[in-house]
Amino acid sequence: MSDAVVRPFSIRALLEDSTSYVVPMYQRNYAWREGEITQLLQDVLDYKSKKTIGGKRQTYYIGTLVVFARADGTFEVIDGQQRFTTLSLLAIWLRNQKNGVVDMSWYRKFNLSFESRPVSSHTFECLWQGVETYRLWGSAFNEGLVNGFELIGKALTELGLVGTKLTAFCEYLFKHVQISRIEVPKDTDLNHFFEAMNNRGEQLEKHEVVKARLMAVLNRIPEVETRRQNIYVLGRVWDACANMERYIQYGFTPAERQRLFGQNDWGQFMPQDFDHLCTLLPSPCRANSEVKIENGFFTGNHGRTWRDRKTFD
Repeated sequence: MSDAVVRPFSIRALLEDSTSYVVPMYQRNYAWREGEITQLLQDVLDYKSKKTIGGKRQTYYIGTLVVFARADGTFEVIDGQQRFTTLSLLAIWLRNQKNGVVDMSWYRKFNLSFESRPVSSHTFECLWQGVETYRLWGSAFNEGLVNGFELIGKALTELGLVGTKLTAFCEYLFKHVQISRIEVPKDTDLNHFFEAMNNRGEQLEKHEVVKARLMAVLNRIPEVETRRQNIYVLGRVWDACANMERYIQYGFTPAERQRLFGQNDWGQFMPQDFDHLCTLLPSPCRANSEVKIENGFFTGNHGRTWRDRKTFD
């Protein structure tokens, strides 16, 4: 990556950057839990107390964000999406606090989206709108994002970051913590890049390289809705097969199980080919399964309940 463009950003500059950042379908779902979230906040807190010889704040370098510039002007996030997503969730959490301890008026819109993952995108939008998290449990929302959002509040409290301490922490975080955005050259062979990352033990594992290549083939489908549906189905099937501690059938909702494996015998497999499979697993993006807002509650017309909740995007 000798020709890569490296640009340092303060955390505030990154979050209010007008450029749109896209987490591609081949990336894993948001997976940070309490340990990772608390560690990130603790690292910033520890460094905040350090001073330079002149008494000025030391800059804390939080890591890198590796991106690829797409033809449409967006940046595809290749590496660093877990950290970027956590920082975005933290900013949204602070923005939603009604006590006004931290001035977040500068954070006017989030610039992170999830390609072909309508559930994740919808969840982010709901969190931005200030929807209470107890309303965001169910198959229409990304459980990992909701859980991460709640854990941020818990971690801040347990670290004693409330009131003026929270104000001081955020002043340091947004102004003195930096992340380096690395833009890989436009002629980069992304498949080769993923494999190189895998060989160094970074981010992608071998099966994820396979998934990336499959996604690359589907991304060449010219018709937008067909491409989105094909990518959605591959992602659903992939996730259902990824959990080796349960039967594949449990990776789908009860209604989907009947369509895929038969009503009375889960040992069958009904799809005749991939096109047929796509008709049996319609994307939530389709008009007949859009998530709706009814009486202030976010619901879907698919009738799923808490017991059916899964992270299906």
